[in-house]
Amino acid sequence: MNKKSTCILTVLLSGAVLLGGCQETPDSVIVKPKGREAIEQYEEDESREESGEEQQGLREKLGVPERFQDEIVLEDGKVTLTTDAVIELPKAPGFSTIEVSAVPLTQDFMDRITQGLFPEGKIYSSDSYFVMTKDDCQKEINKIKAEMAQASTESEDEEEISKENLQNMLEELEAAYAEAPETAEKKEVSPLLAVDESGFESFSGVVETPEPYLYRIFEGSGDSIRVRVSHYGENEAAQPGAGWGEYQFAKDDIISQIGSEDEIKSSAGISYEEAKKIADDKISAIGVSDMDIGSWDYAVYMYRGNEGEEVQVSNTGYMFYYTRQIGSTPIIYTLSEGGGLEDMDSTIEPWTYETLKIVVSKNGLEELSYVSPYEIGKTQVENVKLLDFEEIKQIYTEMMQYKVSSQMDNEYLKEYKVTVDRITLGYTRIYSPAQDSRSGLLVPVWDFFGNSEMTLNDQEGTRDASSIPNNSLFTINAIDGTIIDRGLGY
Repeated sequence: MNKKSTCILTVLLSGAVLLGGCQETPDSVIVKPKGREAIEQYEEDESREESGEEQQGLREKLGVPERFQDEIVLEDGKVTLTTDAVIELPKAPGFSTIEVSAVPLTQDFMDRITQGLFPEGKIYSSDSYFVMTKDDCQKEINKIKAEMAQASTESEDEEEISKENLQNMLEELEAAYAEAPETAEKKEVSPLLAVDESGFESFSGVVETPEPYLYRIFEGSGDSIRVRVSHYGENEAAQPGAGWGEYQFAKDDIISQIGSEDEIKSSAGISYEEAKKIADDKISAIGVSDMDIGSWDYAVYMYRGNEGEEVQVSNTGYMFYYTRQIGSTPIIYTLSEGGGLEDMDSTIEPWTYETLKIVVSKNGLEELSYVSPYEIGKTQVENVKLLDFEEIKQIYTEMMQYKVSSQMDNEYLKEYKVTVDRITLGYTRIYSPAQDSRSGLLVPVWDFFGNSEMTLNDQEGTRDASSIPNNSLFTINAIDGTIIDRGLGY
């Protein structure tokens, strides 16, 4: 694949995940208004009044088949929409609409996280912990000088660019050496929130347990709260720019080292059950009792030594994504974070979905990220009335045809195929950011998961297929049939 085709595919794939969601939808009886006025029309399902007979399950009540299969060919054969999916339903007999709000960042909240994860750890300021001494600076200076000597053996153009970059780095290090202390003195601090230079409350430090962990907690414009904890051992310190990633996203880049799931499972050195217990214990320790695993994957700790070098893997483990449970029904986990903006000029404060991610290896906790935690409020409508699946199927079929067809407006595309392979019914959060960006409503939704394959209109007929886990292509409000934009969160 040539460089131009690669760039085109990158742009198209990023847009294909949203399936042209920015385009104007056609006039249709199934396109309905959203917002508070629509929410106020939600009704209780009175057909489930108590009786002597056993209550119908959701599958029977809504007319949901075990599997949905369909194939639609559009645009003179250039676009194919294939649906072949098992339909997943919760065990609950029904759904309610439930008020939800953002947990505010307070010292009490932070204390709960600190005491849960680091009950006996010593905490130091980040600035004092990572200060470079004169000895550290000199070692880096020596490395740069060695690289400058090596650069003289390269081609003239490469040598000129490399020497210029290295010279700049050398000057920066020499200036840092002049200001650096002879020895580093770690400053122990109390884990207390303080207003940072952006005007938000935050804390940043390093906890020794005795292994060091970077510990940061802050509030921002999109996230009501973001907690970030990551292990910082000798390997991490020696591999700047390294990070944990999902195996499903990384496997094509690391196939020479880990070629199969059996190999990564073996290299992890810890079983799924053992890793899950560690993760569950951490969740319990920070006071979260109503969340369970919504998705998981093997995790790889990756880094790249120098530009152009192959990605290296230095550790493996498990990555768990927890979602909140409403009774026996989960809030559906998807790849989308929510909290997007309709345009770059928007002045609305967004609100991301609640997410809780934990990475565990044979060494224990490697990473914890807790974003925008929810506070569950009162039930607005109990046992809310849902649309029959036949109505949901009609909305999905009509609107997905439009969305996939709209991709052919792009001159670079020759063919486009979309496959939906999973359909599930669960909760999601919606909100009206123009009215209140920190409160919303949990509502039942249908999510249609899948991926796409595209062929470029170039001489090579370049083809690429996305394989993105938990990629919801289409979300429908199960109460009124409105379409929810996962990127926006409403």
